[in-house]
Amino acid sequence: MEAAATLPMNGLTVRLALDRLALQPGQTLGVTGAAGAVGGYAVELGVSDGLRVIAVAGPRDEALVKGFGAQMLVPRGAAAVRGLHDAAPGGVDGLIDAAVLDAAVLPAIRDGGKLATVRGFAGPSERGITIEAVRVTSYLRNQKALDRLGHLVAEGRLTLRVAETFPPERAAEAQRKMDAGGIRGRLVIVF
Repeated sequence: MEAAATLPMNGLTVRLALDRLALQPGQTLGVTGAAGAVGGYAVELGVSDGLRVIAVAGPRDEALVKGFGAQMLVPRGAAAVRGLHDAAPGGVDGLIDAAVLDAAVLPAIRDGGKLATVRGFAGPSERGITIEAVRVTSYLRNQKALDRLGHLVAEGRLTLRVAETFPPERAAEAQRKMDAGGIRGRLVIVF
């Protein structure tokens, strides 16, 4: 139950982002924050959709994101945007910005490409890049999408990750850990 609880919000967020990007099999998807919960799902669902996925994450997470199916890892940091652009000459076709870099990632995207943002960044844009602000609330009742995610989990093509569980009386501790960042998976409050 704890693992299943991690799927709806982040899984539907990524499904919505990919649907809004509308990339075709064989196109290139960039994913920032690829080792996190949203980023990990973005890598796996992008691969499931037949996309070439280039992941941005720390070097210690290379095995993790490549295990999700990323074809290439670009080390996070100051050179990450340039690394994404160089890994996909001309820029990636679409990018899911799970690291919330906002305008800083625009140079990694090809002219006329798309950016899916998860925290409300709406622009300004440049070079004809479309910015898709993703709000999971618009997919809350999308049973078909949730069922498909469940099937991918059952097939072993989507990985549920629980980093740690907490009883309700330790919720503040969980919040502090989440605020500190660097969590690989989800923190779950178990009632």
